[in-house]
Amino acid sequence: MTTRTSIYDRISERRLAQENRQRQFEAVFPTVDFNASCASMVRAWIWLPFGVFDSPLPASELSGMFGGFTHDSRLINACGLRQPISRLATPAAGRPEVGAFNRCSELLHAALNQWSTALRASIDWSNTQVVLFVPDAVSALDWFDRVVYLWPPELSPMRGFDLQMQAPAQWLAALPGSRAAAQFLLCLSVDSWACEERVAACAADEVAGEAVCAVLLRRQPQQLERTTVDCPTLFAPISLDHGSPSSRACNDTQAFEQMMLKLGERTGIDPTRVNVLIGESALDRQGIGQLRQYAGDCLPRLDLNQPTCINPIRARFGTVTQQWVQIGFAGLIASADADCVVWLLDRTQLNQPQGWLIG
Repeated sequence: MTTRTSIYDRISERRLAQENRQRQFEAVFPTVDFNASCASMVRAWIWLPFGVFDSPLPASELSGMFGGFTHDSRLINACGLRQPISRLATPAAGRPEVGAFNRCSELLHAALNQWSTALRASIDWSNTQVVLFVPDAVSALDWFDRVVYLWPPELSPMRGFDLQMQAPAQWLAALPGSRAAAQFLLCLSVDSWACEERVAACAADEVAGEAVCAVLLRRQPQQLERTTVDCPTLFAPISLDHGSPSSRACNDTQAFEQMMLKLGERTGIDPTRVNVLIGESALDRQGIGQLRQYAGDCLPRLDLNQPTCINPIRARFGTVTQQWVQIGFAGLIASADADCVVWLLDRTQLNQPQGWLIG
């Protein structure tokens, strides 16, 4: 005769089974309370048409770099002309694909083959989650399937893959402090605008570009003191909303002051230590006058006439990859000089500038 168990017994059995599964998980993945506001930048690997960057470098080495451009008769812009393009070299692919999905797949395959032995060996794959940022004009689920298909088995992250459709700024702001989260996050972003889907969005005088960027972040335990961190620290940026175009002319300097005040409070970095500026759209718009005035008044170590003001991309691709490339360069520059503080200024959206301090 079968003994019927009560509902309380069944609930208790389920609770014990759940606790047992949790103990098994924690035996493999020790839990830590992580700081949800920041992460250390352990490594960065950036691939642009004019080179691969994966080691500390001074800002002066980036100034003025640009790999030129070519044309492809298959890529015609809205004016009916061949669009200037700047491609990554993918010799194994033969003639490059012009569809966004296939071209980004070529870039990913080539990038994985280019990763150095030192980079591969430096990553603790047993405690790493790969965070995939989706390229422009590519389906998120299609991209996830392609990455998993191309990913080398020997580099399989035990913490799996996470698919993200947010820009780094939004993702960092929502970074969880979960005890069960992976300690290391390998953020991977691939994009190409040298493709049929995106070339029409480029102005006739713009260069449609490509890039691959991988940034390895180490999440910091809650109790870790700021002074004990031996790598540049990445915090979520500060975003400001400073009104309509008519009000910006007189308020841009005040917006920079507000941004720096909040960045200093968030990061613990003294803004007067800033000596490098990375700004893809900040250095070529009408607001350059207010930026010069603010830097002259408040940032004594930053000379906007020197090669410490960097526009490292010089070609157009998606905002997500652009931000990761800039973050990666900021980490490499800060790693080269312990006294260096990088101000990353993004004014792509003129009504809502974003800023990071990395140092």
